[in-house]
Amino acid sequence: MELAAVVVVPAWEAAMGEAEAHALTSSKHERPVYSPRMPILGNDVLQSWMDRIRKLGIPSLWLTSSARDENVADSAPAGFAGLGIERLLVINLKSYAEMDLADLLRFHRESRNPVTEAQDARGQLGVRLLDHGAMHATGEKHQSSCPATGRERAPYQFRGYAKRILSARERQELVGDGLTGACAMRPLGTQIGGQVWIGEDVKLAGSARIIGPAYIGARTIVRAGATIGPFASLEHDCVVDYGTTVERSTVLPQTYLAPGLLIRNELVDGGYLEDLSCGAVADLQPAGLGGRIQRRKSRRPEFSEADVLSRPRGASTWDFAPYSTAAQPWLQVQL
Repeated sequence: MELAAVVVVPAWEAAMGEAEAHALTSSKHERPVYSPRMPILGNDVLQSWMDRIRKLGIPSLWLTSSARDENVADSAPAGFAGLGIERLLVINLKSYAEMDLADLLRFHRESRNPVTEAQDARGQLGVRLLDHGAMHATGEKHQSSCPATGRERAPYQFRGYAKRILSARERQELVGDGLTGACAMRPLGTQIGGQVWIGEDVKLAGSARIIGPAYIGARTIVRAGATIGPFASLEHDCVVDYGTTVERSTVLPQTYLAPGLLIRNELVDGGYLEDLSCGAVADLQPAGLGGRIQRRKSRRPEFSEADVLSRPRGASTWDFAPYSTAAQPWLQVQL
């Protein structure tokens, strides 16, 4: 096979649902770690990368997971070299980038570098290509902790649109750009007014005010007197209680906000709130100002040990085949 692709997803998501994953990674004393699988305007960033990989003509890709302190992108390639793969595309799921992967592949071939890392003005994007020989060498370097040579790190300079989705501030910037059409991402839902979109089964009180641009995800409830927008995103299964205002902010899935709050320039994840300007984190739970809404028992968890992906509505069926080249589980996804 000339070209294969690997996407690395954080391991803690594979064995737990969204609520449990965020309870694990959020703390009063440190900035929360946001899941790259958390939706943005209802969109799955993993799906956007899969769509770009599909355009390369690759029939399938490999999915794996890694703990936060591991780098599967360094340890895995040696296992794939033995399969006769000439080049390996490795994507760590930490950014949204409107990247033409065919152009990256062209640059890699023309530069004749064994390893090509994609980066923009702010640094690495978590996307790289490795030649067959570099797959073996990368595995050896990972085991010996030897640094790569400068030639192996000759970068592909990406000048298009990119945001780091693990950053609260950049997530909010992506939300704003998606709502105003400044990037390719579009809200997943029905447009009901000027720059206002809602998902399925949203419940809006008659006296609630929605000021565009704004997005309200599936099954979210906005109660009387609440104001949403401008530049606000409520993801799926949230509740905004009476009189609360959410503007220039993101509220992640399954979050409850108490009555009478002013949420401005912030990201709220369950009971934790991060200020987008200074990064300060507040715990809303002791005062009853916010919290995590427990998932209904009848609903299937989005992440399980046997299924790293949740199939988007309307997508074709994905066939999974287990494979292992190392300690991590591997899933082959048919594109």
